[in-house]
Amino acid sequence: MSLRTDLRQLRRQPQLRDDDGNAVVEFVVLAVVLLIPSLYLVLTLGSVQSAVFAADVIARDSARIHAAVADPTEAAAQSAAHTTMVLEDYGLHTDADVVDISCSLDPCAAPGGTVRAVVRIPVPVPGLGPVLGKAGPVTVGSDHVVRVDRHRGLAP
Repeated sequence: MSLRTDLRQLRRQPQLRDDDGNAVVEFVVLAVVLLIPSLYLVLTLGSVQSAVFAADVIARDSARIHAAVADPTEAAAQSAAHTTMVLEDYGLHTDADVVDISCSLDPCAAPGGTVRAVVRIPVPVPGLGPVLGKAGPVTVGSDHVVRVDRHRGLAP
């Protein structure tokens, strides 16, 4: 019986039953410890994944442009315009030249040759731009090789 009376006395004490404000404190602590780093991680991974998609599109299309356009100057201009458009579409801004084109034959669109486009894009880390600069610590890349048609330019 003494255990029951002890429990009744504990229940009657107001300091043990009163927990006003504890939920707010626990929520704030958990939000700071868990939510903010998780949100930052999601933003960073989204930025990196966006750059990966952009690098893939730029490499594929730049190689195709250089394989299809006979004039090297026109191909370079189209490739540069396309690269700028894709970088803007994916929300990436870089001052560096991100595409490197190499050809097995000269000019690039010569029948039977191959065109290789290598793309490297520096990825900025969200929120740390003033500290790390525009380049960022992560660089993503992609490369793509296109074969130029052997029968290109032959009249039927």
